[in-house]
Amino acid sequence: PLHGSGDDKVYEHLFLAMYRVYRYYAYQTNWFRYQPEKDWGEHGQSSDSTRAIIKADTDKIQISDHDHYLHLSPSGVPSLLGGLFAPDLEKGHALVSSVRTVLFMTLSSYLAEMTGERKYADIASLGANCIKNWMLDPTTQLIKDCVIDAQTTQERSGAYLSCHLTGITIEGFTVLASVTGEDNWRTLAIEVAKAAMCYEPWHSPEGILTLGKDRATSENTNDKTFKGLLNRGLMVAYERNRSNEPFCNMVRCYINVQFNALYELSRLQSAYGMDWRGPYAGPHGHAQIAAFDTIVAAIGVSED
Repeated sequence: PLHGSGDDKVYEHLFLAMYRVYRYYAYQTNWFRYQPEKDWGEHGQSSDSTRAIIKADTDKIQISDHDHYLHLSPSGVPSLLGGLFAPDLEKGHALVSSVRTVLFMTLSSYLAEMTGERKYADIASLGANCIKNWMLDPTTQLIKDCVIDAQTTQERSGAYLSCHLTGITIEGFTVLASVTGEDNWRTLAIEVAKAAMCYEPWHSPEGILTLGKDRATSENTNDKTFKGLLNRGLMVAYERNRSNEPFCNMVRCYINVQFNALYELSRLQSAYGMDWRGPYAGPHGHAQIAAFDTIVAAIGVSED
């Protein structure tokens, strides 16, 4: 991802929190609920390295339980409330990170559903609006990996469209819609999902995800390792929109294309390759991560 100060550690911590949420949903045991709530508290309330922007008034933005005096967005500019920030220690600015914001919004949406507590739904709604206003590319309807200076409200150079952040956002918007009953998030999740499935630069002519195809097979990059998260996000949207038959058929067909390519063209026994178009080119760990999310998604959309 693009980095604010210390972004690697926070990025990994939030990803770990998400997998702890999945563990709770798999086992439905309250003991597994404690750690994701603790993770949320560290990033939503008390951490010095990253906090969610939760409140603003005429002269300051309050970031969690600490006040940071920053210039507010100019009149008519969408609010950055709900964004997760990292301090730029060199310039003294707060940088709002799309990586952190997307993960935190999705984590908050799940915790709202798991616990029924309003505080999680409130911060998830703020985060979702921040993503919609600042991180959703209006041309493609996909999510950008970007960093925004909270003082100047300017996006820093180097932003790019992110497949895995798009998948996580689809997941977060979908869960948020289930929690709040606000169909605007469901509608937006479906729009983003359709855009992702149809975005030609990410796919071969046959519709197979090809992210990372121009890099060495052994090279571990976000676009390669986490491309399966798009399929996971689509699976969640499928499971929670079963009454929308045309959309579900589209998702099922799309994920089946990815799975069939992975299984038939890029597999050697129980190991999977990085390029799903084949041929198989080695059992790299990041290839197995991408394959795992895709296999789980294929199971999730399989017809009974």
